[in-house]
Amino acid sequence: MTETILFTRGVPPVEALPAVQIGQCMVAALESDGGVILQYGNIGGYPPLRRMLAEDFGVSEREVVVGNGSLHLQDLFAAITIEPGATVLVEQPSYDRAIKTFRRRGAKVLGIPLEDDGVNLELLEAELRRKVPAFLYLVPDFQNPAGISTSEAKRRALVGLAEEYGFWVIEDIPYRTLRYRGTDLPLLREISPKRVVTLSSYSKLISPALRVGYMIAPAEVVANVTRLAEETILSPVLPTQAAVAEFRRRGWLDANVVSLKQLYQPRLQAMVEAVKRHLPGVSFAEPEGGFFLSLTLPPEAHSANLVERAQQAGLILTEGKTFFADPLERQSSAAEGERFVRLPFCAVTPEQIEEGVRRLAALV
Repeated sequence: MTETILFTRGVPPVEALPAVQIGQCMVAALESDGGVILQYGNIGGYPPLRRMLAEDFGVSEREVVVGNGSLHLQDLFAAITIEPGATVLVEQPSYDRAIKTFRRRGAKVLGIPLEDDGVNLELLEAELRRKVPAFLYLVPDFQNPAGISTSEAKRRALVGLAEEYGFWVIEDIPYRTLRYRGTDLPLLREISPKRVVTLSSYSKLISPALRVGYMIAPAEVVANVTRLAEETILSPVLPTQAAVAEFRRRGWLDANVVSLKQLYQPRLQAMVEAVKRHLPGVSFAEPEGGFFLSLTLPPEAHSANLVERAQQAGLILTEGKTFFADPLERQSSAAEGERFVRLPFCAVTPEQIEEGVRRLAALV
């Protein structure tokens, strides 16, 4: 029987989840602070975790909100900033759930084409002169889905444009800590925090199911997001936030990140080598970290109905078009989206990666 290989969601493998340690932290948090974390609580998040994050980013606690995953906080931010007729700019391609979130809030979502070092600044500035967006959303480190990182020069340019034109930039950084080679680049907020909202979570570093995400932003933005959160969810999930705080207090986070890098780096290398071997005519940017490698098949490739045909071959792919927002004027993304393939590598073994890429090559 042919093994089904999943090249779909960017999830940690079971062996990456520190279940025993999380359990110990849960018990410790309940025993030490159960009266607080089992009650309706501080809507801005568990105070000890907020203090840790404030220290991490060199900000006040008033500039930190901890919520039920970064996507939830992103949605709340979209709700307070998107007005009727607003546009939101994203990288093209971009995180599919972000595109859906912004559209659900009523924005027209436009994609700025990605280059190997970040968005095309010329096209971005042309769009800014046409209409200033509510915000620009980007994943600057090991982008989902493309795997590329925005260069320092473009980070500085983006911050400058945000301040010149008066729009927000969301930097979503869930993969930033998972760098397997190369050198860290500055956060956009480290360049200038005036128009920057930073989002991240512990989903990729500890466990997705804990649903602990956070936002670092100016105090007035945090206050507005916190107010809307209280109106919609009453209280954050304090037990899991307290467990994360305890995980960190025990010094386990740094050690866990080291273990994750040791697990994921060989899988990224296996993916790079498999693509070069089985798809030698396809160019792609080699990621330096994160969860994803992606490629755009050449126009002559047989990409029609690829997801359906791959499924019949025991290879499960995500539809490439879901990662594409509306194109800019005079830009076309339909054909590119059909030829786009995202290849997550963290939750599959090197052997599965080799076989999966071999099947993909046979289909195109």
